[in-house]
Amino acid sequence: MNDHRIPRDLSDMINPSSTALIMWDFQVGLAGNATNLEAIVDTSRRLLEAADGAGVPVIWSRHTVPDLAQVTAGSLYRMMTKQGLTDPSQLQPFMQDGSPEREYIPQLGPRPNDIVIEKSTPSFFVGTPLEIRLAALGVRTMVFCGVATDIGIDLSAKHAFALGYFSVVVEDAVGSYTDERHRAALQAMRSFVPLTTTRFVLDTWTDRS
Repeated sequence: MNDHRIPRDLSDMINPSSTALIMWDFQVGLAGNATNLEAIVDTSRRLLEAADGAGVPVIWSRHTVPDLAQVTAGSLYRMMTKQGLTDPSQLQPFMQDGSPEREYIPQLGPRPNDIVIEKSTPSFFVGTPLEIRLAALGVRTMVFCGVATDIGIDLSAKHAFALGYFSVVVEDAVGSYTDERHRAALQAMRSFVPLTTTRFVLDTWTDRS
């Protein structure tokens, strides 16, 4: 079967002409708590530079929790678990508009020509205009870096696949809140979502630019 829609290999899958770099939740209250933040910042900066050189669009997620009265029961339960609570009336607001933890980390943030998309769930596709932006840009592949490997990156990469996109996770440019969760998530993804390295992406985008 010879189908032009099927990439020949990983280099073809992340061809700059049809790929976007996804900068996932580089915010103080999220990425700011990653165990390997310094390494992620370094590799992600290099990915940004390569994306600029190859003409790859850059899309940043910005997680914002709405007023708690508008949050789903499932999300409230998860927040209660994280805060060690059994009474929802005791919940402390987190990642809401205007809060310091919602801001991008000082080391890394959107540039003037980057795209920023607000979200309020671990999936980049739920309740956001992401698909409209991807369609306008002609994007078929999403390359992920950021935090957290085992939550939003895992879920969004798999959701992308379900919607017909290719998704690739740069394993040395993602992280989580414990090394164990990070490693377990990468292992679980390995048979479903292509994993690669910053070096491979840089080499591919430099060769294609």
